[in-house]
Amino acid sequence: MGHEPVGVIHDLADDVVGYELGERVLVGAITPCGTCFYCQNGQPAQCAGSEGEWKLGGGWRFGNSMHGVQADYFLVPHAQANLTKIPDSLRDEQVVYCADIASTGISAIEKAGVGIGDSVAVFAQGPIGLCATAGAKLSGASLVIGVDSIPGRLETAKSMGADVVINYKEQDPIAEIRRLTDGRGVDVAVEALGSQETFESSLRALRPGGTLSSLGVYSGHLVVPLEPFAAGLGDHTIVTTLCPGGKERMRRLMSLVQAGRLNLERLMTHRFSLEDISDAYELFAAQGDGVLKVGITP
Repeated sequence: MGHEPVGVIHDLADDVVGYELGERVLVGAITPCGTCFYCQNGQPAQCAGSEGEWKLGGGWRFGNSMHGVQADYFLVPHAQANLTKIPDSLRDEQVVYCADIASTGISAIEKAGVGIGDSVAVFAQGPIGLCATAGAKLSGASLVIGVDSIPGRLETAKSMGADVVINYKEQDPIAEIRRLTDGRGVDVAVEALGSQETFESSLRALRPGGTLSSLGVYSGHLVVPLEPFAAGLGDHTIVTTLCPGGKERMRRLMSLVQAGRLNLERLMTHRFSLEDISDAYELFAAQGDGVLKVGITP
């Protein structure tokens, strides 16, 4: 398992150039080949690889179609396109989430076309939702609303760019969002959990003509409710996102970290050795002790 790695190069194939043994690199969760139909069509996350046959998950290979990165050593496919050198001024903990959740969360904002002065509501402030919140602020949104029920996560949302936070156990988030937007609803709503409830809430929070940007991975039936969908007449746009990959994407994200505009280290609330990874999974599954993300060190 595992798909969010920082590593040190131990060995290199002869045709991987521009890198040296011992260099510290970031490796994306998505490892596009750069040559298949999807990569050449500007959709590298959906990479079909050299075999040319698309599979669910596209370019997501670590822990999916090959061994993952929770190990002492791991193999990077299509390494020429997927190794990004880490600047000496940055620590592993500052950049490791550029491999997946930062890229994905920010991509939800990019995919929705968030621009200067837009209003954005992000439903669920887990790690990926927090990155979407940060992305909304980076993209120039003038009103960023974070919705969750865990006080600690709402506090973190404020530190990552939320102007307003709503605890949905204490107040009706839809009513409050409409109050904050003069009754219209937000320009963009981000669904960052993958549940029917948050998907429907995101749709209800939208203004007519708004965009629902879906980050969730849905494991059951997903129903589009008739009334908030305006029976299909509301000019809504629904977009989905899979983490963008490739070395240039990660370089750009790390440049935001290096410039002090994106702080991801605060997401790593707990650290475990590889030998104790079972304990880490138990903590994470139970959402104990205010956990957001867990760093594993081989």
